[in-house]
Amino acid sequence: MMNDGRDPPEDDLGEDEHDALAATGRAISGLVPMFGGVIGELITKIIPDQRTERIVRYVRDLNTRLEAFEADLDAILAEPENIDLIEEGGFQAARAMSWERVDKIATMVANGLRSKDADLVRRKRLTRLLGQLDDDELVLLNAYGQSYGGDLGIWQMVNRPDPADLQSSRSEIDAEKLYEAGREHLLRLGLLCKNYRTPPRGQAPTFDTRKGDYEHSVEISYLGRLLLRHLDMASPVDARDQ
Repeated sequence: MMNDGRDPPEDDLGEDEHDALAATGRAISGLVPMFGGVIGELITKIIPDQRTERIVRYVRDLNTRLEAFEADLDAILAEPENIDLIEEGGFQAARAMSWERVDKIATMVANGLRSKDADLVRRKRLTRLLGQLDDDELVLLNAYGQSYGGDLGIWQMVNRPDPADLQSSRSEIDAEKLYEAGREHLLRLGLLCKNYRTPPRGQAPTFDTRKGDYEHSVEISYLGRLLLRHLDMASPVDARDQ
């Protein structure tokens, strides 16, 4: 069971664990009446018992954030796409492996619900992108985002293995390949992008045989920065613009 050391709020979601699933389904409508039907059914019919507390945390966080935004809840629930976004966040929260991840999901959904853009369907794309990232990839994406604005110290929080060479052990090679797999995944999703170096006039681009590609640097893409903004993790550049 996950525990962040904080005392639980005073609500009906702290029932005996033997009946936690049913109790949560009943209590959610009292805690967040406007989400009772959606999240309550999600919990009682779909989510396994051991994941109930993650849904509880998600609902509490989402409710708190929407209250802080002074959101028009009637208007929110008038749009089917908004209900779909709330449900998507609930499914992701059930799979979350940490409280921090649940909080990020609630942040993403709340920011999506308060957006003013006309095409509501597009908000869900960012939430789905988040659902495709594991916690390690999110840390890596944030490092690219923060360093985009010059904060290179953020890389100290990234567990980067030393580059492998011919003398490296199998475990060292494994560590490097798994790290690279995370970065390649971010590239495939369009959250990172490659910047190829322009060769001097009259010269061909330099091919890096180790990487199997022409020489380039990797940085966060605009889409990656957009995702971080909706997670309240804006890069320094975007934070200044805000």
